[in-house]
This record gives sequence, structure tokens and C-alpha cells, in this order.
Amino acid sequence: MSALLYKADNRITLFGQSVPVEEWNETTIAFFFKPFSLATTFKLSGQDLKAKPIELNRWNAQKAMALNIQLYHSKSMQEKVEILSHFIFMQIKSNRRDCEMIRYATDTIMHNSNTDVLLQLLKNLHLTERTFQRVFKKYVGITATEYRRICQHYFAFSHLKSGHFEKLTDVAFTNGYFDQSHYIRSFKEFTNTTPNEYLQWGLNKGK
Repeated sequence: MSALLYKADNRITLFGQSVPVEEWNETTIAFFFKPFSLATTFKLSGQDLKAKPIELNRWNAQKAMALNIQLYHSKSMQEKVEILSHFIFMQIKSNRRDCEMIRYATDTIMHNSNTDVLLQLLKNLHLTERTFQRVFKKYVGITATEYRRICQHYFAFSHLKSGHFEKLTDVAFTNGYFDQSHYIRSFKEFTNTTPNEYLQWGLNKGK
């Protein structure tokens, strides 16, 4: 889970990935963010955040210095929490459009990963495909098309694993694939095996 950590030595660090255990030893305050929201809040590339933690003074030296001055002169831990909360709130407010767009897009795709969902998003957001894909990739780290395919595979895989189907075409059509062949090709791309091979492997493993 992505997070902003305030350390005992007054360092403020942004973590795009899970926070390593050793980082908690010196952490006094932590704010956790929903997936992709840290990137949009601070207008950072999702790929940069995944690569390594980012110190706040590297993100914006002027804002980091102003924030550190406020924190230095605060009289209690509660006051520090309030200062950091206000800082994050103002960041969200200043980047509200991108924050809301990414949240809306990722939530929509998670609930409907069919191929027509992207066209519906473009219509609802009043964006061109080029702009939408560019902004989505900046903050999420992959394009909306790639994200949709990952979500589609996830739901289809869960359906397959549940065993609640009579034939593979049921899984394919229920999860928005054009046909069984399309589903098999996609499944093999993600897993390097076919649905039938996966089912056979699972059955043998259970014996």
C-alpha cells in the first residue's frame, strides 16, 4: 500500500509500493493512500513511485521546506498530524481533476472490464483517447487498455477457478471476450498455459 511517512529525523518520504519493515522503526506519522492516489495527489509518475521511494524535498524543495518549518515549530504530535493532513488535503484539492479522473476510471474498469468500457469512459470524461491514455499511464504506470485487460483476466481467472460454468465459452462470454479462442489466447498470454491445461493441473494437484 502506498504511503507518506514522517520520520523522527523530520524526513518525509513517499512510498509507491509497500513500505519495507525497517522503515517503521523511525516513523512517527504515516498516511496511507488508495491505489494510484499517491501519484495523482503529488503529480508524480506511477512508474517513478514504483521504482523507489521519493523524498519530499526531491519532489518540490520549496513546498517541502515550508512544510518542515511548520512541523518544526509545532508543539505536539497532534499538531503535526493536522499540519500534514492539511498539506495533503491542499495537494488533493489542487490536483482534484486528475485525482477524480483516475479514481473514477480505475473503479469503473474494475466493475466492468468489457472491451466497450473505455469508449464509455471517454464519453463520460469528455476526453480524447490519446489524452486519456497518456494521463492514465502517467499515474497508474500502464495504459488504460492494459489495465482493462488485466482486470478482465483477473475476473475470468476467478470465474474459471470457481468451477461455476459448463464450458469454456461460458467463461469467455460472461467476461467480455469475443469468443473462446480470444479467451484462450489472452489466458495464455498472462499465464503461459491454457485454461484446460490449468484445470488439468489443478485437478491433478488436488489428488
